Amino acid sequence: MSSLIDQKPLQSPIDVTAENIMTEVIEASSEQAVIVQFWAPWCGPCKQLAPVLEKVCAKYKNVKLTKINIDDNQEIAAQMRVQSVPTVFGFVNGQPADGFAGAQPESAVTQFVERLSEAAPGLADISALLESGAAALAQNDNNAAMQAYQQALSLSPESAEAMAGFIRCLIALGEHDEAQAVLDQLDDDMQKKSVIQDVLAALTVAKKGIELGSETGELEQKVIDNPLDLQARQDYAIALFASGAQAEAMGQLLESIKIDDSWQENAARTQLVEFFTALGHMHPDVIQARRKLSSYLFS
Repeated sequence: MSSLIDQKPLQSPIDVTAENIMTEVIEASSEQAVIVQFWAPWCGPCKQLAPVLEKVCAKYKNVKLTKINIDDNQEIAAQMRVQSVPTVFGFVNGQPADGFAGAQPESAVTQFVERLSEAAPGLADISALLESGAAALAQNDNNAAMQAYQQALSLSPESAEAMAGFIRCLIALGEHDEAQAVLDQLDDDMQKKSVIQDVLAALTVAKKGIELGSETGELEQKVIDNPLDLQARQDYAIALFASGAQAEAMGQLLESIKIDDSWQENAARTQLVEFFTALGHMHPDVIQARRKLSSYLFS
């Protein structure tokens, strides 16, 4: 399996202005994905995000990195409705395809760039199938999700997101050994991708929940009878997550943190971070849980 990563050296992003935006961004995005970082010299988070973007983008031969200084290009910023910096857009075929605002961890940036790389010109467009698979998984329609991801893989065998979705389906169906076998057969480049690492974390959590799965009702009753039994709450959260009730599982851990964050050397927070990794840092339930976690820790 050939790879799109590790194919070009680290290089500085191209400065884009009104004079060259058509050639460097719009026209260039018909041949490769183009990332535009809106930044300002006075912006601290911009300085944190820039080297992360450069590092991640350097791994993808079909992704180009550019930047726009909003102080010098206010008209462009206004046209793109940039309200704060850093703001990042990904362009494919002349149109914004994805984006985010604010400094992000490297794992989230990697997922963002991977999605753009998957959608870049020259590769089969499987974005609709990926969205369909993700929606089906979220609704616990594992068979429909499996069909979508298998079709995506038939069109684009090198798609990390399609492979990750396929493995997540196996996990959801309880085929843990099969999921592990598929993971073991992937080449080194594919195994290193963040979406595959997230799936590996999901499989680890699923295996951990096997022993507790049959005790979900009993664990729930323990928590009801004694809300301060944090071990029961921890076990209940793992069982819930393994059964597909991810939001509820994270809610149990957040409640545990609210009661006593230091219990068992921050065990609830450690487990919560493992859940974050398993779902992926851009998952809507993870984003919501992270906000609640921050409010608990810094209030």
